[in-house]
Amino acid sequence: MKVPRSTGEALRIIERFDSLPIEKRLEVFRKLSSQAREELIQTILNPGEIVRRISEEEMYYTIKHLGTENALNLVRATTGKQLKYLLDLELWRKDMFDEYAARRWLEIIDGVGTEKILQFVQVADPELLLICLARLIKVSIRNPDVDLLEQTDTLPAFTLDDLFFVEFRSPAIEETVKHFLEVIFRWNTDYYFGLMEEIARGIHLENEERARKWRQARLADHGFPEFDEATEIYHYLRPSEVLTSPDASTRREADDYSDPRSLLEYPLIIPDTEDLFRRCLNEIEDSAEKDRISMELAHLANKVMVADAREPGSLDEMQRTLRKVSGYINIALEELCGDDTSVGLELLRSNHMEILFRRGFSMILDLRKQAHKLIREYEGGVENLGHPLAELIKGLIQKRPFYAGNVVGEKNGRDFRSVEDIHIIQDLMDTSAIEDRWQPI
Repeated sequence: MKVPRSTGEALRIIERFDSLPIEKRLEVFRKLSSQAREELIQTILNPGEIVRRISEEEMYYTIKHLGTENALNLVRATTGKQLKYLLDLELWRKDMFDEYAARRWLEIIDGVGTEKILQFVQVADPELLLICLARLIKVSIRNPDVDLLEQTDTLPAFTLDDLFFVEFRSPAIEETVKHFLEVIFRWNTDYYFGLMEEIARGIHLENEERARKWRQARLADHGFPEFDEATEIYHYLRPSEVLTSPDASTRREADDYSDPRSLLEYPLIIPDTEDLFRRCLNEIEDSAEKDRISMELAHLANKVMVADAREPGSLDEMQRTLRKVSGYINIALEELCGDDTSVGLELLRSNHMEILFRRGFSMILDLRKQAHKLIREYEGGVENLGHPLAELIKGLIQKRPFYAGNVVGEKNGRDFRSVEDIHIIQDLMDTSAIEDRWQPI
């Protein structure tokens, strides 16, 4: 990108960008790095037009990738839905409310400004706001039948209404919480009174459970089901269940599965291999078709994270899971079309990404079945198979199989990502060759 030589030139570039049709502006935004997106949002005249067209998932990924403290302009620009999705992932760990994360995010929102506090208060479930505040303050109610001066020594010092008196549990965040309370009080006094009365009552477990249920219902729409439902992703799928030659009535049309208003790019860029799946993706030119695949990949990865008990708020876990998802899809494509990208494209157009993922995983299940049979036939179990087969099979027979590539020349173990990984283990399991290759562990 050419660097402007003067403020005037920079302003002209901004004006030209702002005059582009919204689809062109989104196309530019799509190709920018996280840092460039943050800078662009800060610079252009009407960032809201672009922000409203960014999916909740993409906005969350961009903020996490950049680092929240470095993405305050993006945080400031978030819509209510984007902010709610962000907090649904950030304020909970393993379905438990995370008080430390809540303190951190209240400080971030406070630092962004009063308007953001008000947006948070308006879009957050009342139960979530209650459990956030209840962890940070203790509320006492004055006795209205006794003169206030007589109660001064027994009540906390902070009050906005001479009725509810607030004691702050953490001095480090006291000023932030005061600001939140003041904003709520000015915005809607009756709502403030309701919050204070509920906190004073001290019944917080019920609020936390209700907040968890509201959160789970929203996350289900983004591919985060309950654990029992998520594990269905690992059910066996036969090759015949993959659509290879659909007719006109079964062919998936991209426009039917894509929301043209929602920019979602990261699921297509995180898999950084040059395998068959990547080559097929590179052949797709239709943006609606790409959007459909991207959305399916995002929701599929979210489902896998639930099934694997991984933390959805972790950027590393998100990226690792997308690589796993892409690897399993690649295995299915290689099985069904060898190295033919034209056939691979038809498979991508004809099937939901979850179908291809399950077929790829099913090939690993078939391999694991062969491994268990081999173990039963050899006295002494896995260890008796020698190096490197023993280590490879130990990874294969885990509940969530992994490829122990570190014992065959790679740096680390990893998820399976190609038919070649399967063939390497199959070749080593050849009973006629095991004795020749056997080495003690």
